[in-house]
Amino acid sequence: MRSTSTDQEPARTGMTEARPDTEEKSALSGKDLFVKAGAERVSSYEKSSPIYSLLSGQRVGQIPIDEHKEIDREERGSHQKMLSGIQFFLLGLTFLSTQLPCVHVFQPWLLNSAMAVFGIFSLTARFAWRRYHRELWHLAMNSWAILLFTAVLIWQTGFLSSPFQSLFFLSIMLTGTMLGSKTAYQQAGAVTVCMLLLAAADRNAFSGSLAALKVDAEYLSGPLIRLSLIWLLAWAVSLAAAESEVTKEKIRQLSRTDQLTGLWNMKMLLIFMQREYQRTLTRSGKFSVLMIDADSLKAVNDMFGHHAGTMLIVFISETMRSGLREEDMLARFGGDEFVAFLPETSCQDAWLVAERLRRRIEDAPLVYEGHSVRITVSCGIACFPDHGDDLTEIMKKADRALYQSKDLGKNRCTIFSVNGRHENGPAAEPEPVNSPEPQSFRAGDL
Repeated sequence: MRSTSTDQEPARTGMTEARPDTEEKSALSGKDLFVKAGAERVSSYEKSSPIYSLLSGQRVGQIPIDEHKEIDREERGSHQKMLSGIQFFLLGLTFLSTQLPCVHVFQPWLLNSAMAVFGIFSLTARFAWRRYHRELWHLAMNSWAILLFTAVLIWQTGFLSSPFQSLFFLSIMLTGTMLGSKTAYQQAGAVTVCMLLLAAADRNAFSGSLAALKVDAEYLSGPLIRLSLIWLLAWAVSLAAAESEVTKEKIRQLSRTDQLTGLWNMKMLLIFMQREYQRTLTRSGKFSVLMIDADSLKAVNDMFGHHAGTMLIVFISETMRSGLREEDMLARFGGDEFVAFLPETSCQDAWLVAERLRRRIEDAPLVYEGHSVRITVSCGIACFPDHGDDLTEIMKKADRALYQSKDLGKNRCTIFSVNGRHENGPAAEPEPVNSPEPQSFRAGDL
C-alpha cells in the first residue's frame, strides 16, 4: 500500500468527485459497452470519449491476454496444414514412383507397411488431433514422422543410390523454417546417422578387396557431398530462422510501445490490466485507474507549432513516468491522453499520486526555444472495488471523472463518485514535492 506520509500533496485545486449520471444503469455487457440497453442513442460524451473509440465495443475481458502468442499459434496452425499436405503428397509420390520399372523396391511388403502406418498417422494427426494443430509438439511430431518415413523409403529403394535422397533436404528446410535452428541441427544429425547406417547396409559401399577401395571411395563421394550440403542447408536455415525471430521480436516491441514517448501503448496496458484484475480477484485486492489529459496542447500547438506540442507530450510522459512505482503501468492513449494503472492502491492514495503528478507537471514549465510554457493536466480516478467489480466499467468511470475535471475548470484531479457525496482531501499536512528542473528543447531534438 502507498504511504500517505510522503506522497501527500497540497490540495491547491481541491479534490472533487464527479456525480454519477442519473441515467446510468447497471453494468453493460458485450458490444453494448457504452450503449445502454435498448435502442437509446449514444450520448455526445460517449461519441467523443477516447475509451469509446479505443475499445470499439469490446470489453476488456475480450482482449487476448497475449496476442503475440496467439499469433504464433495461428502461424503453427498454418504450418500444420502445409505439413499435412506434404505428408499426403509424399504418400502419393511414393506409391506412383514405386510403380515405375526403374525404381526397385527390395522388400515391397515392408515399404507398403510403412506407407500404411504413415498414412494412418497422417490422417489421425490431420483430423483426430485437430484441436492440437496449433501446439508446438504436434508440429514437431509431424516433422519427425516425415523424416522417419523418408529414411525408410530411401532404405528400401536403393540405399545411398536411392532417387529419394533429396527428400532429406526438404525435411531439414521445413524443420528449420517451422521449428527453429535447434530442431534443424537435430534433424541434420539424425540424417547423418541415417546415411551412415545406409552406407553400412549398402553392399556397394564397402568391399573386402584392396583394389575395390578406390571404387568404393568414388561411390561414397556423392553421399558425402550430399551430407555436407545437408549441414550447409541446416546452417543456412538456422541463420534465417534466427534472423526471423529477431525481426519478429522487433515487430512485437513496436506493437507494444508508443514510438514517440517509449511508453506502453494502450493495447498492452489493457492486457496488463486484465492480468492484474484477475490476480486482484483471487486475492481480494484493490487497484486504481488514472485517466490523464493535458490541458495545454491545443494552445501550445497554436502558439508555437506542432513540434512544441510534441515536446509537450514527451515532457509530460517523462515527468509522469519518473513519479510512478516500478509496478505501476503508464501508457499513452494517443494524442495528449495517458492512462496509469496502480495495483494495490486505494482511491485516497491514487488521488495523492495523481495530485503529485499534476503538481510536478505544473511546477516544471516546458522551455521551448527560449519560451517558458506553463503546462497543466487534468485527471480522473476510479478504483476497484469502490466503483464496481468490472474492469471495463472502472475505466469508463475514470474517463467520466476526467471529463468532470475538465468541466470544473481543468488542472485538477477528480475521483468518480458512486453516490454523489463530496469528499475532502487528506487532512494530514503533506510534504513539499521536489519538482524536476525545467527542460529545454530545440527544434532539432525530436
